[in-house]
Amino acid sequence: MREVLYEESANPNNLKLQKVIYVIYSVLFWALTIFSCFVFFTEFFITDFDFLLVFLVPTAFLFWFIRSKIYYCVDTIFVSGSTRIVKVINYKRRKKIIIFEAKEVLQVGKITSDSFEKVLATPGVKKVYATPNKYIDEGFYVFLNQNGQHYVVILECKEDYLSHLVNFTGRQVIEKDYK
Repeated sequence: MREVLYEESANPNNLKLQKVIYVIYSVLFWALTIFSCFVFFTEFFITDFDFLLVFLVPTAFLFWFIRSKIYYCVDTIFVSGSTRIVKVINYKRRKKIIIFEAKEVLQVGKITSDSFEKVLATPGVKKVYATPNKYIDEGFYVFLNQNGQHYVVILECKEDYLSHLVNFTGRQVIEKDYK
C-alpha cells in the first residue's frame, strides 16, 4: 500500500458565538480567582468571609471547566490506515478522542441511513461524537471493534476521508444502502 496522509478539521457552526462565550467565561474565572485570593487574605483579619470563600472557589473552577467544553474543533487525521481523532480546545490544546486502525473497522456509512439505526441498537455499543456541533444533518459513522468493545464514531467529515479508509479496509465495510 502507498503512504497516505489526510487531515481534516470540523469547525462549529456558530464559531463567533462560542468564542465570545469562551472569553466571557475566561474573564469570569480570572475575576473570581482574584477576588477569592483577596477574600482569602482578608480572612486573617475578618473571619466572617468563610461562606463567601466556599462559594467563590467552586464557582471559579466551574467556569474553568465549562469554558473547555464550549470553544473547540475536531481534527481527523488519517495516516496510512491509522485514524486519530483529536479535540482541539481553543485552537491551542489537543485532547485525544479516539485512535483506531483500519483493520478494526466493521462498517462505514451515512448517519441518515437505516443501517445506522441498527448499529446504534447493538447492545453494549459506545457512541463517540467526533463533531463540535450537537446536531448534524449530513455526516458519517464508523462502526468498529476495538479490544472487544464496539464503538460508533459519528463524524462530520468529507467523503475523501471515507474513501481513504475504505481503500485500506476493503469494500466490504461499506453499508449496503450507501449511495
